[in-house]
Amino acid sequence: MPPEVKAISIFITIFLVLWTGAALFAAIKPRTFWSITQGWKATREPSPAYFLFSRIGSGIFAAIGLVILISPYIH
Repeated sequence: MPPEVKAISIFITIFLVLWTGAALFAAIKPRTFWSITQGWKATREPSPAYFLFSRIGSGIFAAIGLVILISPYIH
């Protein structure tokens, strides 16, 4: 395998691990994720429905990340 391909593969793997980690964190603790990313500019906290849909969307993105990460190992 050429070194360029190996470097790109490592970069993509690191990106997917970070993506999946952030999505899992947002799915498990949506209120904390909101306060870190959006809370500094908000005047009030969003409704519980916002956190529910945020949790669902983050769970979907975490699942996509996990599937992409493990797909090379499934034959």
